[in-house]
Amino acid sequence: MLRHLHLKNFKSAKDLSIELRSLTVLAGLNGSGKSSVLQAIALLKQTLGQGEASKTLPLRGDLVRLGRSEDVHFEGAESSELTLSVQSAAGLVRFIGEAKDHADTLDLRIEGDGATLQRELGAWFQFIQADRMTPAVQYEQASTPDQEQGWLGCRGEFTVDFLQRNEDKKVSDKRLCPVEAFGLDAALLKLIAPTANLGDQTAAWLQMLSPGVRLRAIPVELADATSLRFQYTSNEIASSTREHRPSNVGFGLTYSLPIIVACLAAKRGAILLLENPEAHLHPRGQAALGQLLAMCCADDVQVIVETHSDHLLNGVRVAVKQGAISADDVALHYFERDVRTGESHIESPHVLPDGQLDSWPEGFFDQWDKSLDALLD
Repeated sequence: MLRHLHLKNFKSAKDLSIELRSLTVLAGLNGSGKSSVLQAIALLKQTLGQGEASKTLPLRGDLVRLGRSEDVHFEGAESSELTLSVQSAAGLVRFIGEAKDHADTLDLRIEGDGATLQRELGAWFQFIQADRMTPAVQYEQASTPDQEQGWLGCRGEFTVDFLQRNEDKKVSDKRLCPVEAFGLDAALLKLIAPTANLGDQTAAWLQMLSPGVRLRAIPVELADATSLRFQYTSNEIASSTREHRPSNVGFGLTYSLPIIVACLAAKRGAILLLENPEAHLHPRGQAALGQLLAMCCADDVQVIVETHSDHLLNGVRVAVKQGAISADDVALHYFERDVRTGESHIESPHVLPDGQLDSWPEGFFDQWDKSLDALLD
């Protein structure tokens, strides 16, 4: 598990330290530096993917495309170096790049056990970005190496292919959809998700978004593609009566699918980087997603999530109060960017065992209170 990240002269992080836990929640205004944390970790993975003897820091690759040196080097830096340091079971490993104008590949030296860190990041790694899969007639199949690694794609574009190939895989008991937690109809859920297999449990968690929905992934012969169909069922209507195209059942179902599948299918020891998983979801779905993330992390998976949703945060807090995850396994960081210097800073309230926070920084999910005050004034 990654325990600590230090960024120096990287984007808006002049000198920024971030504690990482099983579940790390990153919040803050747009452009405050949240995405830089996910991008930095993905950049380390991208760099180590070149092999143990990596000599360059590739800013443009399969995981992240950050542009050129001037796009990632802190504008007010006093040195031409930028440093990404990570503390994990591999110990402290530093990646020190030399900024060069107009270069998208930086000279690099690595200090520490990069080989062990590479194995940690390679256990089962997913970086699912905000610009992810949308409703479509069919979805691309992953290459054979990507299928073997369980890679869902940065846009989640291989999720339907993965689901079709792994729908019978058993989901860990600790991540099964809890009927009582969301007030679902137990008989209907039993009909929709009769087993602990991935296909059924994906449908079970989708009930928080659209009750009665089921899904079916179908390989398209000779097209290297997989089709996705949604069905609706109830205690009186069979799910096989009609199938619906993704474009006809709402944006949120398709958009959330890579997040749900990644959480349910992640192997123990996996690392998931998730951008805005709550987008296009009703508040109930956002809160349920927060609880799913917490349950996943309590099952030996590390999740680092960037979010703008107080509902998702509240889902995490409820999970803490209900004992689904320990408060000590959750880290919250609120990012702010100094307008004068362009430098990012963080405040880190702590989650207490009852789900409350020990402090509430100005600007940290407090817009509801501010708007209510204005309405009552």
